[in-house]
Amino acid sequence: MNPAVLLGLFILLRGSEGNVLKLLQRHGGDSISFCNVFFFSSLITGVVMLLVDRSKVQQRMPQLLPSERLLLLGQGFFGYFLGPVGFFLALERLSVVAQTLLFSLTVPLSTIAAGVLLKERLPKVFPITLTMICAGVVLGSSRDGVMAMLTPHNQWIGVVWGSIGVIAFALGGVLNRLCSSRDMSVGLTVGVGSTASAVVFAVIALIVYGPDHFIALQLWWVLGVIGLYGLTISLGGQWTLLASYQKLEAAQISLWSSATLVVALAGAHLLLAEPLGAKAIVGAGLILMALLLHQSQRA
Repeated sequence: MNPAVLLGLFILLRGSEGNVLKLLQRHGGDSISFCNVFFFSSLITGVVMLLVDRSKVQQRMPQLLPSERLLLLGQGFFGYFLGPVGFFLALERLSVVAQTLLFSLTVPLSTIAAGVLLKERLPKVFPITLTMICAGVVLGSSRDGVMAMLTPHNQWIGVVWGSIGVIAFALGGVLNRLCSSRDMSVGLTVGVGSTASAVVFAVIALIVYGPDHFIALQLWWVLGVIGLYGLTISLGGQWTLLASYQKLEAAQISLWSSATLVVALAGAHLLLAEPLGAKAIVGAGLILMALLLHQSQRA
């Protein structure tokens, strides 16, 4: 497939994730929780990645040192469990626009984490990009912006969960790079981590909600959660990203992936009728410019 088409599909799928989850939350009621949503999506992605990369997994798994197993556990916990939980619970209490702006902080936090854990030097423009992203988040989420419709109680709970998700994704991304540097293939970093997280989500759901949380599923739920989110958004986004890495340089992918912000905000306005006021648009513009500047310096 054409590299530009692959990258375009990745941007579309990854940018649509928050909008699809919000639609499921709005119409799912008590049937929807982070437990069963991420159980199915994590299981689908994890099993497929294990099957695709099974030869390398079988070869490398017995060779893992105790420190490497601990590293893989941390990467799976932050990237495939705590990060998604924070993402989902923040989205329950914030608009897609507000949540998207908040999660743009993952990029600068990942850079800081890489500086601390991997001893990487910060880009020269990092103070500028960090200031622009923070300003964009504050401006876009100001009282007159996208959070005006929310009660202070819900707003702050959402911000707390969003902050937890941002930190988790940042740490998970850095730990993933450490795993890759130790010759751990996608079957281990994605397949094992995602499948193990699916098991944890299933256990939590059985304890909190009981087996009916999985058994009493209506057709719309199966099509929406398993088909639209699990197969299309989760697995499709992962597959197109990996396929893009085989055809394009990492710097190109990082640069263009900033466009997921535009897709997310446009989808929130067109599909969910969320307002895009002037402050939200200006804030998003600041964040987008900062992301492009940040990625261009890393290229």
